[in-house]
Amino acid sequence: MGLHLLRGLGTLAFVFPRVAQRRRDGLIRAWGAKLLRIFAVRLVVDAPPGFDLRAGRRLLVGNHVSWLDIYALQAVVAARFVAKAELATWPVLGRLIRQSGTVFIERARRSDTRRINHTIAAHLAAEEVIAVFPEGTTSDGRGVRKFHANLFQAAIEADAEVVPFCLRYLDARGNYSAAPAYIDDLTFWQSIRRVLRERRLTCELTVFAPLEKAGRTRRELAAAAEQMVAERLRGHSRQDR
Repeated sequence: MGLHLLRGLGTLAFVFPRVAQRRRDGLIRAWGAKLLRIFAVRLVVDAPPGFDLRAGRRLLVGNHVSWLDIYALQAVVAARFVAKAELATWPVLGRLIRQSGTVFIERARRSDTRRINHTIAAHLAAEEVIAVFPEGTTSDGRGVRKFHANLFQAAIEADAEVVPFCLRYLDARGNYSAAPAYIDDLTFWQSIRRVLRERRLTCELTVFAPLEKAGRTRRELAAAAEQMVAERLRGHSRQDR
């Protein structure tokens, strides 16, 4: 793991400045996939037939369980993330998160949401993929918290797709696993140790078809995405109606 982190820092410092964005995206996907393998996490992706997971101008919205969520999504789409500012202070991983293009938000400052929406809209207009966790915090992965609608406004302003996703973590027997849940008073290193104690984990990433945006407010989009994720966590799979 230490060698992989050093390799990531070296890539950001010496390779990223010299290559095009498409190459950077490939390196991000490969790095995220390798990190999951190091932690013995198997990634399973379920998406609509023919759906281009890497297409740009897209806002990904879904539930948040673990720090592993970031690397599971990066392994598939190399998305930029909107994350709470505290993540930037994490040792080593914080630097990797910062330099890979993460947009940080001060959740305690309402005025910061306006700035972040403008920033996200600009990235979306540039045909990039942005991923957000509208719950605003992590959960244990059994259910979903309320999706806050503020950051959905950026997709409306940029006329970008809103694509819900659902993350579930399963143990070696295919049952729910609480090991990846980064909740309560767990420190980051305690969370890492919990994941390492699991012999094998499966991260199940379900990607839904884009929401229909016409005539919908940001709150209606948030509610529709939240319902889709909630039903998936209950064992059902449903496309937006």
